[in-house]
Amino acid sequence: MWGNPWDEGGGQASRRGRATDPLEGWRLFDVTQEMDAFRFPGNPGLEVRGPFSRVEGKTREYVYDLSFCSQTGTHVQGGHYFLEEGSRIEAYPLESFAGPCAVVDLTRRGEDTEAEDLESLLREEDFSCPALVFRTGHMEEVLASGRLDPERRPGLSLRAARYLTERGTRLVGIDSVGLESRRSRSFEVCRHFGREGVLLLEGLVGLEALKGRYGFLQAFPLKIRGVEGTPCRAVVWQREEPLGAGEGNASRPGAGGEGMGT
Repeated sequence: MWGNPWDEGGGQASRRGRATDPLEGWRLFDVTQEMDAFRFPGNPGLEVRGPFSRVEGKTREYVYDLSFCSQTGTHVQGGHYFLEEGSRIEAYPLESFAGPCAVVDLTRRGEDTEAEDLESLLREEDFSCPALVFRTGHMEEVLASGRLDPERRPGLSLRAARYLTERGTRLVGIDSVGLESRRSRSFEVCRHFGREGVLLLEGLVGLEALKGRYGFLQAFPLKIRGVEGTPCRAVVWQREEPLGAGEGNASRPGAGGEGMGT
């Protein structure tokens, strides 16, 4: 029987001799868009060729050839994104892509969210989570309209980005095409996050379905060497009965674990 890696007790059989359900009380939310739902201007789109059969004999197989950009769909990226010397995605430990997260609503559109905004939006408990997920609704707008309106895009100022790294944030996710400053001409925010080793998770969808403020995020990249990032399947686990703001750490699987390591 599968043990429960999130439970301090190891998910072993109960005292009555019956196996425990490792996911009891938790709900899984898929926050990943279809890989062909949106193509950023200039990037090649997802291409699927096939099916092909390449085995010998009369019984055929059904396999497909895939071609896509590293920034296709929902994707996670590291420091190499805008830094030649920045870390490629394989340099980040696997636990960097899974851990407790706080889900925070951003309302500013067409202008930067400032450090002062974050100071009022974020709670002290949020920084016990190494990942912050910003919910804006922007990605749904882009997918519904089929176009990217620059005047509607959210963004973080450089001071806001510095505020997050000073507080220990290790991954920033957003339901938009990106979180770069609206005022930047040299991608200062992405470069700052890259230098600080902060992962960026872009193109999330479905965040409106999340009911509580806290959850457990998983967004593993493909195992490809030498690139800045890859598409990923991002999910958030939440308790079916969300806990209060003061119980942020207790509202994630594996309260005794770490996750989101550097």
